[in-house]
Amino acid sequence: MDGHTLRLAAPGFLEWRVWDDGCVVFNAATGQTHYLDNFTSYLLRLIEAAPLTVDDLTETVSVGLGRERSAQIEAQIAGALRNFETLALLESAR
Repeated sequence: MDGHTLRLAAPGFLEWRVWDDGCVVFNAATGQTHYLDNFTSYLLRLIEAAPLTVDDLTETVSVGLGRERSAQIEAQIAGALRNFETLALLESAR
């Protein structure tokens, strides 16, 4: 997935309900609802706003969190992206 552009699998089909400790997102394209914690909802919102590469996403997240880029952040993002693909929320394109 590195170097590929990340984009929503079904742009315009997500409906959000947000609380302090997370949110649910309904994917009207699949009929599925998913709970996301604050970190994963932040990632998905960034991708929803504009397609990004993994590198751009990691840099944006690091800056947004006020932290230096680290293996821990990269691992968290990689895990979330795998889950998004499994849930049919995300696709990657070359």
